[in-house]
Amino acid sequence: MKNKLGILGGGQLGMFICQAAKKHNIKTTIFSNSQKFSARGFCDNFLIGSFSDTILVEKFINSSDFFTIETENIPLQVLKLIEKKKKIFPSSNIVEITQNRLKEKKFLNSISGIKTAKYKEINSFNDLEKFYKLFGKTGILKSCEMGYDGKGQHHINNKNIQNFKNYKFDGYVLEEVLDFKKEISVLVCCSNKNIIFYPPVENIHKNAILRQTIHPARISNEIKNKAVMLATKIASELKLQGILAIEMFLMKNNELLINELAPRPHNSGHWSLDFCKYNQFENLIFSIFKKKLMNPEPINKCKMINVIGKDYEKKKIFSRKYKFYDYFKDEIKELRKMGHYTVKS
Repeated sequence: MKNKLGILGGGQLGMFICQAAKKHNIKTTIFSNSQKFSARGFCDNFLIGSFSDTILVEKFINSSDFFTIETENIPLQVLKLIEKKKKIFPSSNIVEITQNRLKEKKFLNSISGIKTAKYKEINSFNDLEKFYKLFGKTGILKSCEMGYDGKGQHHINNKNIQNFKNYKFDGYVLEEVLDFKKEISVLVCCSNKNIIFYPPVENIHKNAILRQTIHPARISNEIKNKAVMLATKIASELKLQGILAIEMFLMKNNELLINELAPRPHNSGHWSLDFCKYNQFENLIFSIFKKKLMNPEPINKCKMINVIGKDYEKKKIFSRKYKFYDYFKDEIKELRKMGHYTVKS
């Protein structure tokens, strides 16, 4: 019986995947490129080293039957190497699209009925000057790769544009600034047997970092159904096997624009740990091993609140008052997600 899962990355998502795996008698091996990682106390085995260490990667491939990721920022050649011998969920093709903002936007806009914010590829300061004028002398400059939680993002306007005159534009896009009503997200999970969704949730960001997720999203049934339909379309185009988070902007005219994709469990799905019969991590496990996915069966309205930076110093208070999850980070950093808690609403 195949019951061994290799996980690329050892952060809090890896930790939760390990916990879900254990619940269903699946053995886990983590490949981490840092000595201290959240999943260390929860996995059955781990390998620590560089993704460029081919001997260690081979050892990792031999350790497990199937593989998954807890971050999309894994070198593509490592994923392709694994795929030559074993199956990875989601596939390397999906990760390749989602780890590059430009590829992702081109892919999304190629699907009938799917739109993103307007954007332009930026390769020079001349590009930036030209296209920022096109967007009304404002825009958000984003790195195509390795950008998450606001990293590699700059709000451009006529006051600061000259600061970028000598900037190295190596893989950037400029996005129009949107005047949206809400940010929502949908989690979709697919196996070769069935497809399930977690209901759309509402996300509140501050400084480009998710602070709070509200379940269910405070939107009409019509918009909920449309969000799920768009998520289905994207998952189908990707031939998804595994889990995918789709972040969307709800515009003032009730149009839905796709913000970005994450081919893994997602921070905005953490509410499912306490308020669903089957959480997002379990359905990822089912998509890999059992094939039949389970409907989430949400239990209550709730909120998930991220504990960021120095707020972590109040963890004893959070633990007494709420269901608090510690991410066991090695140090407190200003905008780092250190944990989260959930509360019934």
